[in-house]
Amino acid sequence: IGGANGHLKEPKHSIGVNGINGTHPNINLEHQLDRSLDAINHRGPDSHGTWISPDGHIGLGSCRLAINGLGRGGEQPFSNSDGTIHAVVNGELYDHHRIRDEMIKLSGYSFQGSSDSEIVVALYEYYGLSFLSSLRGEFALSIYDSKKQLFLAARDRSGIKPLFWTIHDDTLLLASEAKALLPFGWHPEWDVRSIIDKGWLTEERTIFKGLRKVRPGHYMTCLSLDHISQGQYWDHDYPDKNVLETRTEDEMIEGVRARMLDAVRVRLQADVPVGIHLSGGIDSSVIAGMAKHLLDKGEVKLGSHGDHHLRCLGIAFDKNSGYDESAIAQNTADFLGVDFQKAHMNEAELAANFEEAVWFDEQPHFELGFVGKHALSKLTRDSGLKTVITGQGSDEIFGGYDVYLHDYLREPDEAWPDNDLDGPTRLQRLQETETSMTRAFKTWTGYNGIRVPHQLSTEIPAFVYHLTIPHLSLSPPINQQFAALSPQETIINNIDVRIRSLMRTKWHPLHSAQYVWNKTCLPNMLLTNLSDRTEMSHSIEGRVPFLDHHLMEYVNNLPPSMKIRYDPETGQLTEKWILRQASRPFITEELYSRKKHPYSAPSTYPPGGPIHRLMKTLITESNIHALGFVDWSQTKDVVELAFESQDQVKLRSVFGIAQWVVLGQRFGIPRAEVGR
Repeated sequence: IGGANGHLKEPKHSIGVNGINGTHPNINLEHQLDRSLDAINHRGPDSHGTWISPDGHIGLGSCRLAINGLGRGGEQPFSNSDGTIHAVVNGELYDHHRIRDEMIKLSGYSFQGSSDSEIVVALYEYYGLSFLSSLRGEFALSIYDSKKQLFLAARDRSGIKPLFWTIHDDTLLLASEAKALLPFGWHPEWDVRSIIDKGWLTEERTIFKGLRKVRPGHYMTCLSLDHISQGQYWDHDYPDKNVLETRTEDEMIEGVRARMLDAVRVRLQADVPVGIHLSGGIDSSVIAGMAKHLLDKGEVKLGSHGDHHLRCLGIAFDKNSGYDESAIAQNTADFLGVDFQKAHMNEAELAANFEEAVWFDEQPHFELGFVGKHALSKLTRDSGLKTVITGQGSDEIFGGYDVYLHDYLREPDEAWPDNDLDGPTRLQRLQETETSMTRAFKTWTGYNGIRVPHQLSTEIPAFVYHLTIPHLSLSPPINQQFAALSPQETIINNIDVRIRSLMRTKWHPLHSAQYVWNKTCLPNMLLTNLSDRTEMSHSIEGRVPFLDHHLMEYVNNLPPSMKIRYDPETGQLTEKWILRQASRPFITEELYSRKKHPYSAPSTYPPGGPIHRLMKTLITESNIHALGFVDWSQTKDVVELAFESQDQVKLRSVFGIAQWVVLGQRFGIPRAEVGR
């Protein structure tokens, strides 16, 4: 990069590397770091800490959410004994007590406190870059090694914690949120191509020009303030579809159950109380059930005072909306004998919280569930909790989405041939699923879907053929420049060529579909809009046991028919079959038998109500003109048409446009121009 000036900030922590050819220190670095930490204070309001190298070329900063090691020994940045290695860490690292003892024995490392995050310095000092494989948890981290003149940044395996980077004014900047970059003089611009081809949703690009993500399971290095490179330390893998599974069903069910219990157990450990975000689905309910089981057996305690009182929290939408699951969640709480608090989100509350939730998310979401999650985090914080365990990630690894059914049916499961799904039945269900899938995507987006080029079809999951996002009416100059772009081709081109070869020759289509979803929609949408950003908006740390890599690796290696199971008696396909079996001792019969219902907010709202009035104030001619990429002539009537017709596709489009407007105003983004 021709000499680097770099500042790194991460989820609760911010980091900076600064130096132009190593000779011109940034005299404003301390002030910029402080202002940057203020911008993401919601990620860690308990304390701020910075470190700047003696020559002023390197700076690290941290805003702390104190969860483990509550004393001064847990304050960041961390440094080793001779002051040559410095680090900041965001998130939680599990099994740290064992690793701490191991490092004391192996290297005699002298720890300064009891924080889980301090193991990063000890592990790096002993193992070098390969230390990343020893980490278990949700994290984004940065290290500066002055002896090697090496800067390192890394992100957890699933992308639970965000980490962005850009180069501005010969400066390498990394941050947990885009707003943390503003104090360094970064001025955001729309990345119109990424907005149109959905690069921000499916790969490393964002909605901002030149701002990129460190990919999940990847790390970035900068050598001598000059050479930047990226590498991968972990990836999903799946078994050969032609190799017969030798384990019994009971062995595999017990294998899943044991790893789930362990993933929950380590995530209940903290120096502060831990709660559960509980919905009406099996995912969060089994976590609550397992947590109660572990507490009752005395295998774990909540917080440093040994509390055994488990608290669950959830969202309640209006009962007549068709989206309220709070009664089912209450049944689970009653079954377990735990407290359950609800954040009631009516239309007025959704409207009141809309713009603030968009600001924290920093990207659009095409239904209003993210606003509900934002309010749930406020309830969590107001109840005195800092940490919660959530059910995110279960559908991804266990095959819980309807979009997976088509790919499960595309080929027989040769690894588990005794699965009651004969050839003619499979082909019949494949055709039925194709029809229902097309209908579902048309209901969601207004489109029947498009076909990817034929030569790619054998290696591309079926859902990609249909996947799009509610339509933006592009301004004529923008449409002329970018009309040929396709979100489908963006997804295809984001898949590594080596992985596409595995999809063609080794993996079952279900596993190929899971891989693509886990690389696109999971980190870039669900873990952003419905997890980290909405949780951290009120200083809540979310822990995600279903994305524990020990559990993921085990589940990835199960036959497809352990995840989706055909029942010849009912003729139905049951998603997440093995999860249901592993969970059965910990959940109600109601949940065991219940079909998957994805979390979302109500999709329609009456004319003249709070949401309608808010959309009218945001979607105006001047606001649309300020965006530059949306055509007012096609948009001016969309609000009234959407609310009069109660058309879900039109309403989702309205919600999306309104979010672009909010982001443009809050970030002060200049109008997009052709060729700019």
